[in-house]
Amino acid sequence: MGGEYLTARRAGQRFLTPRGIAGLGWGLPMAIGAQIAAPEARVVCLCGDGGFGHSWAELETLRRMELPITLLVLNNGILGYQKHAEEVKFGEHTKAVFFAETDHAMIARACGVEGLRVEGGAAIRPALEAALAARRPVLLDLITDPEAKPPISVFAGHYPEPF
Repeated sequence: MGGEYLTARRAGQRFLTPRGIAGLGWGLPMAIGAQIAAPEARVVCLCGDGGFGHSWAELETLRRMELPITLLVLNNGILGYQKHAEEVKFGEHTKAVFFAETDHAMIARACGVEGLRVEGGAAIRPALEAALAARRPVLLDLITDPEAKPPISVFAGHYPEPF
């Protein structure tokens, strides 16, 4: 979804992004594999709350293996890609795209991983800097707007710009 906006700032940086119909549930397991494959590298995982819900039990793996992954969960309370794709294709969406309010930082703490809930744009940078400096697994539960639309070309013309 946002892979085309990532820019490598130095030689050797890598970005693993899903292809096809989104990457529901693959983010955390892929980050674990990347960290094991390159233990000296800094691994940051960005995923939505829907995808994270499919694999949050892997937080125990992070703790047990002491993998210093920073996990950013975009918590908007919806299956965003699914909701927006349904609206574009059918003009409406199903009820199945909505989640009950979930505190993913609390889930992380229950699994023995540091978890911080981050609300508001100004709080993101200091939370991210602290998580990256920690060199241990940290989850940032980033509360985001459920009405925000990602820059996916198939949505162009269906939502007001910028979508």
